[in-house]
Amino acid sequence: MSEPAYNATMNMSSMVGMFFNTVSQEENKDKALAYLSSSVESLGEMSGKMTKEQMKIETLDVATIKSIMEGMMETYGLTSEFEVESKRLLVNNYKCPFYDGLKTAGFDHTAIEEFCRSGPGTMVSSFFRQIDPTVEYKLQKFRTSPEDFCVEEFVVKA
Repeated sequence: MSEPAYNATMNMSSMVGMFFNTVSQEENKDKALAYLSSSVESLGEMSGKMTKEQMKIETLDVATIKSIMEGMMETYGLTSEFEVESKRLLVNNYKCPFYDGLKTAGFDHTAIEEFCRSGPGTMVSSFFRQIDPTVEYKLQKFRTSPEDFCVEEFVVKA
């Protein structure tokens, strides 16, 4: 894990969290979550398309998904472990700058989970769907406490 990347992502998450809180107060939380999902879904699609073109990917396999995820985790400063199977990849995320940044912005545990499922979870799903629609992504488990870990699951259907 890169400490500078972790700190940058945590600070960015805190600022986004403060902005999200303001939007939630002006509109309501459900609308704010819908806005978040819509905007990051578009970002994921755009990033996925660029990645597919740059890497010249036709279809994804678990090894390629793992390689992409390792790069993402390093970029954002997450501490993760990978469990590789033939058609499935599990990513266990431990120290998370998104969680810590949102907590700094005043989010409670439940609000952080809602934000992560609507925000980063939606973005990752649309990113990989753009590269290869046969890959299914889900945030399989959200941490039960700040000390716990999240589990992301990728399944290759092709």
